[in-house]
Amino acid sequence: MNNLDAIISKIEDFAPLSLVEDWDNSGWQVYLANKNINKVMLALSPTVDVVEKAAGEGCELLITHHPLVFEKINAFSAEDHAGLALIKAVQNNLQVYCAHTNLDKTKGGIAEVLAKKLGLNSLFSLDTGEETGLGRKGELLQEEPLTGIIDKVKQTLNSDKIKLVNPANIQKVRKIAILPGSGGGLISSLSGVDLYVTADVKYHDALSVKGFAVIDAGHFETERIILPVLKELLEGFKLKVYIAEEQLPWEYI
Repeated sequence: MNNLDAIISKIEDFAPLSLVEDWDNSGWQVYLANKNINKVMLALSPTVDVVEKAAGEGCELLITHHPLVFEKINAFSAEDHAGLALIKAVQNNLQVYCAHTNLDKTKGGIAEVLAKKLGLNSLFSLDTGEETGLGRKGELLQEEPLTGIIDKVKQTLNSDKIKLVNPANIQKVRKIAILPGSGGGLISSLSGVDLYVTADVKYHDALSVKGFAVIDAGHFETERIILPVLKELLEGFKLKVYIAEEQLPWEYI
C-alpha cells in the first residue's frame, strides 16, 4: 500500500510549507519515489551517522528537522559531510525529508512545546504576535524564582550545563520569551520580558543583554524535544518509528 504520500501530508498538515523561510530548504532532500514505507527514523540532523543508523534499521524514510542541503549544489562529493550523507542515503534506498523553519514556527511546533513544558500560558509568536511565527512569548501563572526556572530548563532538556547571562541580576521571572535553536540575534530587539530562553548566543549578543536574563540552553538540547511529538504524529500509520540516538559534536572537558 502506498503510504508515503499520506505520511508526508501528515507532516505538512502539522507544519505547513507555507511557513518556510525564504532562505530555508525544507521539504524533500532525497526523493526516490519509493512509496511503500514500513520503517521511519526521526532525527534532528541528517548526519552520516544518522543515515547509517537509519539504513542499518532498514528504514525507507528519514525525517529530520535540519536540512541535508541548504543551498543549490552543482556537484556533491564523498569528501564533503553533507555529500557523503546524501550518497549513503541513495546507496541504501533511504529517502530524506526535513521540516525546518516550518516546524519552528507552526502551532504546536518546537517553540510551543518548550514553552508549555516550562509552564507558560497566553502564548503568541515573537514576530507576528499570532499563533504561528518565530518563537513564543508567554507568562507563568505567577512570578517564580529564576533559579527554579533554570532547574526546570535543565530537567526538561535533560541537560546539566547551560549558560546564564544576567547583568541586571534578575531574581524572579514571569514573562518569558523562547526561541529554540539559534536565537541570539534577537536579543537586541526583545523587550517586555524577564527571561529569554534560546541557544547559540554569541559573545557580542551576550554583551547587549539589558533588563532581562538570558538562558543559552544549547541548540541541540532545545530542538530535540520535537522528535517525540513527530513520533506521536505518526502513530496512526502501521509503521516502525525510531528516534535516532544523536550526540553533540563536541564534549565538555
